Formats: sequence, C-alpha cells, structure tokens
Amino acid sequence: MLKKGHYLVGNCGIYKVLQFLGEGTYGKVAKCIKFGTQEMYAIKIMKNNKAGQKEVESMKLIEHLDPEENHLVQMYECFSFQNMTCIVYELLGNSLFQVMCDQPDPVHLHGIRAFARDGLKALKALKRIGLAHCDIKIDNIMVANTSYINLKLIDFGMATKTKDLSVGTEIQVTPFKSPEVILGLPLDEGVDMWAFGMVLASLYFGEYPFPSETEYETIRNHVTNLDEMIGIHQRLFVEHDEDDHKVFIDLLKCMLEINPKNRITPRQALHSNPSPSSCGSLSPKKTVASTHASLYHSPGEIYSSSPKTPVRVEAMMATKGEPTSY
Repeated sequence: MLKKGHYLVGNCGIYKVLQFLGEGTYGKVAKCIKFGTQEMYAIKIMKNNKAGQKEVESMKLIEHLDPEENHLVQMYECFSFQNMTCIVYELLGNSLFQVMCDQPDPVHLHGIRAFARDGLKALKALKRIGLAHCDIKIDNIMVANTSYINLKLIDFGMATKTKDLSVGTEIQVTPFKSPEVILGLPLDEGVDMWAFGMVLASLYFGEYPFPSETEYETIRNHVTNLDEMIGIHQRLFVEHDEDDHKVFIDLLKCMLEINPKNRITPRQALHSNPSPSSCGSLSPKKTVASTHASLYHSPGEIYSSSPKTPVRVEAMMATKGEPTSY
C-alpha cells in the first residue's frame, strides 16, 4: 500500500510522495518531489494497467505539441511500480471545479474570455492531429501555477483518435454529454466543442445551465434560451454593455449547436466573429481580435477597466486547493 513518505523509482529519477491530491476510479494522484531537487510533480498512480497504458498512449500522441502554446498538460515520464502504471505530470493549481466551489458566483466576462481562448487553442491542436479528448468537463481543466490565467487540459484517459470514434461509444459525463452521444449518432471531435461550450456556460451562469441528473433531462433542456443568462450576469458586472454579452452568447450558441455538422470549429471560434445563423458556414475573415469582445485580451486585461476594481477572476489565480485529478 503506497503511503505518504514512500518513494517511487522512475526512469528519470526517484520521487518522494508528499501528499495525495485526489483519488478516482483508476487510482490516485500524488504530489511528489524529485529526490535531490526541489522539483514538484503530480504523479498519477493507476492500479488498472490497461487504463494506464491507454492514457500513456494518448499522451504520446500529443507529446510533440507545445504544452504551453497549446494549453495541454505536460507528461515527463511513465514507469511501472508494484504492478501499477505511474505517469509523471507537471504540477498544476486548481481545477475549474475548485474555482467554481471557491467562487460560487458567475465568472466575470474578462475571465471567461481568457478561459475560452486557452481552451479553444487546446481543441484546435487536438483537431489538427485527429484526436478527441472525449471527457472535457470542469474537473479536467486546470489553472496553471502562473501569475496570469493559463488553462491546461488534463486527463487524456478517454482520448480517442477521431477516426476510431464509433456510434454508441461510451464517452463524456452527463452534464457535458453532447446530443449526438446521447442519441447514438455518428461522432467526431465536435463532442469536445459541445462539452467545452458547456464548461463556459457553467462559468457564465454560475452553475450547470441544463438539469443533468439524467440524459433525458439533459437532452430535453438543450433548448434552453441562453439569452436569458445575460440579464443575470449583467446585473453582477456592470462594466460590460449588452453588446459585449451578446457577442459571447452568440459564440456559445455556435458551440452548443445541436446539429454537430453545423457546430463551430476551434479555428472558427478563435478567428471569426460568429453569429448563430451562420455557425455552419463561417470563414475566418473578420477576427474576434478586432472587436471589443476579443478572446485575445492580454493577461492584464482580466481586470476591470478601472485599475482599482479587480474582477472576480482573481480567485482563479489563487492556489488555495490542490488538483484532484489528472
């Protein structure tokens, strides 16, 4: 039984277990220090070797992608310990789930833009190599320990090559499950765009926008009027006008397009100014960066236009908690 203070012998070093950060279906995540250094890592210790090997294989598919530029968690090595698979990852800060727990109110629009920018870059990189994450949710998006907002997509245990996604594949948890998964329709990487749209909607709304105890409730409520969210959010944050909110909601509608063929792609979302009526036929002619609702705000702009009034996103840059999963 692995305990605090035990050592894990890897291929690139020896790691001392300082504490356990969380436990999931397949194993535990431990915060470790590399022997002889001050380097900290998060090591995922998986008792199910088959699941562990699948995750390692998925991580090898993305190892050539720049983890900073593409906002993907970085894997350093993997090894076996007492018949368990150990994957050494960079140590990150809070998950968005923890952020929402610490900050139960809706997130400021500046913060949501920064999150959208980072997450869409990750989806764009995965689409480029033909890989679907298949398990995007607020638990699997983490804030890196930096002085500015920097998201990282984690937990590639369910990641699948897009060409291998088949009808009936069991992926995604209910609140973030796309309509095509629920209905048993053909699948592609669009399932990730839907799930990430749900993540952004949850941050904007302050909770899951659709009832999600059952798949029936989820699909029935996919017709929720997203425009109704604007009033609630605008009353909390008065520095944005209605146009700012409308641009974001238009993007959200394109991400949560019921028909996956018409759903916006990561490239379109990053480089276009989408409207719900044109989600399926966008071209990157007019960049969102040229509008007042740009996804390309610099890290400093996550604060209010008044330097004396920091927005609520400050809670997301804290490191009060520890990551629970990778």
